[in-house]
Amino acid sequence: MPKVIKRRPDSKNRHEETLSETVGDLRERLRERQRTLVYALLGFGAVVLLVVGFMIYAKVTASKAATLQAEGYRIFFGEAPTRFATPAEQYKSALEKFQKAYETKKSPVTLLYIANSYYELGNYDEAIRTLKDLTSRYSDPRIVSLASYKLAAAYTKKGDTAAALAVLTPLADSKESPLRDLALLESGRVLEAAGKKEEAKAKYKALIDTFPQSPLVPEAKARMGS
Repeated sequence: MPKVIKRRPDSKNRHEETLSETVGDLRERLRERQRTLVYALLGFGAVVLLVVGFMIYAKVTASKAATLQAEGYRIFFGEAPTRFATPAEQYKSALEKFQKAYETKKSPVTLLYIANSYYELGNYDEAIRTLKDLTSRYSDPRIVSLASYKLAAAYTKKGDTAAALAVLTPLADSKESPLRDLALLESGRVLEAAGKKEEAKAKYKALIDTFPQSPLVPEAKARMGS
């Protein structure tokens, strides 16, 4: 019986098969990487579009708020072309502009003028509520000082001397406040109106001694002599 001769695998064919498999695998990997890259680019593009969209929206919003706020200023200070029959109508119109501006973009200055409008309308409770909201939300000492001074004025209008002094005292003591001299003068006025003349004079003296260059010194001196 003739002996069966086993044929050895053709090394050349084996090499070509291996090479073909390798090339196919590389192609598949390349396609996978391309898909991943496409997804990454799409994701990056979406983020870029989102950021650009937000920036455009923020710019448009800020512009709209600034326009409303400027209109509110003109009305509040009586510089608008529109003439109002009464001051109440004027401040009510200004209030509406400031409120719309604040709804469009939050701003401590806008909130301060909302409170100022309420104050001019004689709505001291809303002015106080708005000013308290402002001082709790924002920390800029310039804005907070103005808000605190107006808050004290609103309390004074309501006849609440204790509350007014409770606001003015820390305002006068705060080194960050640009209205320390004014707070001392106003404290003296409030105390004087309440019949506490000696305490009032102490405030006037503190103003004169602490802020000798203040333009409020002449009034303080005049009130001390009264």
